[in-house]
Amino acid sequence: MFRHPTLQVSEERGEATAYGGLSVAIALMRSLGVPRALDQSLRLLQSHRPFTESDHVLTHVYNLFVGGTCIEDIGHLQGSEPIRRMLGAVRIPDPTTAGDFLRRFDPASLEALDRAIDVGQEAVWRRRHGRKKVDRAIVDLDSHVHAVYGDQKQGADFSYQGTLAYHPLVITLAETQECLRLINRSGNTPSADGVETQLAELFPLLLRRYRQVVVRGDSAFCQQALFDACEAQGQCFVVASRAQPNFEALVEALPESAWKPYRGPTERAHRAQPPAQRRKRRPNLRRRLARQRGKHDLRLERQWVAEIPYRPHPSQTTYRLVIRRQRIEEHQQGELFELWRYRYVLTNLPSTTSTQEAVDLTYQRCDQENVIEQLQHGIAGMRMPTGGLLSNAAFLTCARLAHNLKAWLAQLALPRETMRWEWKRFRHAFVYVAARVVCQSRQIQVRLAASHRTTPLLLQAHVRLNT
Repeated sequence: MFRHPTLQVSEERGEATAYGGLSVAIALMRSLGVPRALDQSLRLLQSHRPFTESDHVLTHVYNLFVGGTCIEDIGHLQGSEPIRRMLGAVRIPDPTTAGDFLRRFDPASLEALDRAIDVGQEAVWRRRHGRKKVDRAIVDLDSHVHAVYGDQKQGADFSYQGTLAYHPLVITLAETQECLRLINRSGNTPSADGVETQLAELFPLLLRRYRQVVVRGDSAFCQQALFDACEAQGQCFVVASRAQPNFEALVEALPESAWKPYRGPTERAHRAQPPAQRRKRRPNLRRRLARQRGKHDLRLERQWVAEIPYRPHPSQTTYRLVIRRQRIEEHQQGELFELWRYRYVLTNLPSTTSTQEAVDLTYQRCDQENVIEQLQHGIAGMRMPTGGLLSNAAFLTCARLAHNLKAWLAQLALPRETMRWEWKRFRHAFVYVAARVVCQSRQIQVRLAASHRTTPLLLQAHVRLNT
């Protein structure tokens, strides 16, 4: 029982912080050489009195890492003596100074900032895999409409949803959820605009560590420019396609023998289990209520896949068009109807990749929505805190680095499962750890609270990063 005893509260002298886990992020940045790469790439300040470019960038990064939701939250770090000791700094940039730094960025500086972060990205891959190359990297493409509510946001425009918004381009690595690019754009920019330029920059970086790159995207990215960018580097793409006017005739020309049964990954995994180990499914309450009340209800009955060669009109190359046929039961007002739907996938994957694998690979891209959700709410990376398009783009790039810190720590120092944790869970486990920071024998010592359940893992992480 909770007895709620009377508590005697008093003030104790000593320098303590609730962000003891920030020390692991600081150790990671030092071991990867990110501050040095930032100072070498950026030239935004005429004099360093006293802050350098890396000081400003990492101020935003650490603010987002510990849970700050706006630039003003930097004040919590600025007023903390233990945080200043962990950073080896006398002062931390003021929120107003941090905002002014973002407004100094131009397109060339944004590219330089991305390249500096790529240095840390490649260092992580090198430490994780050594000299050997990994077989395949899967790169996911998507865009996100982020509504803004101010009247003076430079670059904001009305999106296809009808809201005044920005329209960032998000490029991520599927296996580790690392963000490779986060590009701010005007709200009326098409989803695939500029993606070929970004891929041309990323392919050399990826091919130094991966033998093959597969690019995935939804139907908005089914563009010839993307196909040409992948073909120019000899890499693969697999994207969903909208139904084109000639697709119906192509489908009708297929013989019935061309269609092969298809089951989704979840259904295949369920069938692979022995009957005794299969988890009994609970009744579908939504479907039962819909039928009782005469609501419109759809249920996927069966699926088939087929494949035909297809050459888009502006292209000189023939690709694989994978067609998924779905038979759907439609219950409406107590009557049962049969509905047929078709989904299309366009790819240049080699013939050794089956049609089933191509469909699985395409729709596993939906996991990227979880990455975008964490970028938006987990680290408040899409708050768009300033009034300029480029300054907000700089903030997004800092958020990209803050987001990647979790994935990098999971690959190099922390348990691998933390890579897919939500930021709230991650912070409670590895960031919000009480600690005292003391100067002793010309050294900065971070004394983590032994009562916290993840303190042993944090101590192991420091050992791994410092070796």
